[in-house]
Amino acid sequence: MSGFGSQARAGSLRLLAVGALAIGLAACEQTAGGTASPGVGTAAGAAAGAGVGRLIFGNSTTGMLIGAGVGGLAGNLTVDRQREERRAQEREAERDAAKRRQLEFERQRRLQEAETQREIEERALFEQWRRERGA
Repeated sequence: MSGFGSQARAGSLRLLAVGALAIGLAACEQTAGGTASPGVGTAAGAAAGAGVGRLIFGNSTTGMLIGAGVGGLAGNLTVDRQREERRAQEREAERDAAKRRQLEFERQRRLQEAETQREIEERALFEQWRRERGA
């Protein structure tokens, strides 16, 4: 029986390693700006959690389900939330850029308006000078 227990434990360790690797890869892909499907962190965390649950509780289905639930929550909090935070930061950066463009547009408009007003005044002075010389 000890051979079967060590084989089960080795299988559990392999499952745990694969799950941990999946979470790690998903995290790397998310932080590098990847386009992974939503929920990758949750699914990978659930797989790793199920492996840990099996490792800790043996072949207990309840233990595996609890591990999957906890792992899924942990995966969601670590990997999937990073994507949401990055998107929020990108939206904020887009709003900032739009605000800067608007401010620059307004500044250019005021400069152009001032230049136009100066040209109108110069033209009026020139016309006045011409009238005075012609009279």
